[in-house]
Amino acid sequence: MTKPLIPKSSPSSLRKFRFYFPSLFKLRRKTLIGVWVYCLLILFFIYPVPPLLFTAFLNFKEPGFLSPIAVEGKIPLRSDIFGDGHFGARRGGGTRRHKGLDIRADTGEPVLASKSGTVKTGWVRNGMGKYVRIGHRGNYYTIYGHLTKITVKDNQWAWQGDKIGEVGKTGNANHRGVQPHLHFGIRYKNKYLDPLKYLQAHQ
Repeated sequence: MTKPLIPKSSPSSLRKFRFYFPSLFKLRRKTLIGVWVYCLLILFFIYPVPPLLFTAFLNFKEPGFLSPIAVEGKIPLRSDIFGDGHFGARRGGGTRRHKGLDIRADTGEPVLASKSGTVKTGWVRNGMGKYVRIGHRGNYYTIYGHLTKITVKDNQWAWQGDKIGEVGKTGNANHRGVQPHLHFGIRYKNKYLDPLKYLQAHQ
């Protein structure tokens, strides 16, 4: 019985195959490192999450939650005929409780990121109006509502102290009797926290 003939590759065709498909052959360590570095650079400049991973890798630590409005001393809270601005104040005739702080400020005053994180923006007509939500490490979130202007975009990375918008009266704050203010909230997972227990004044 005769054995089937197996065509042999010529040395020139093997060299061409080796040139176009180097991953099938032994690669030098420097080449592999170069490929990994190249992929990481592409990921860092294209995908919005890497700054968060980068800060975690460096064990980056920043101060606690910074006041979103630059104030000296005690944080001024809204107080008008429609309600008080402290955490837990009555809303809707006592049917619900306020889940944040209403920080009194002039319309157009800059609103700053309380902590570094990834931005999400939105608009609720009968609620917070124009708002920004920032996701932080450890399942913490900060919310900034009733803005007249938003100066950041979805999935953008905002550093602590960056301007993210301007104080306004959008949403259910759009009433003559309501003082201009920033609704500011801190949430851990699905639980809202009293911001006054966490905020730090600007130095």
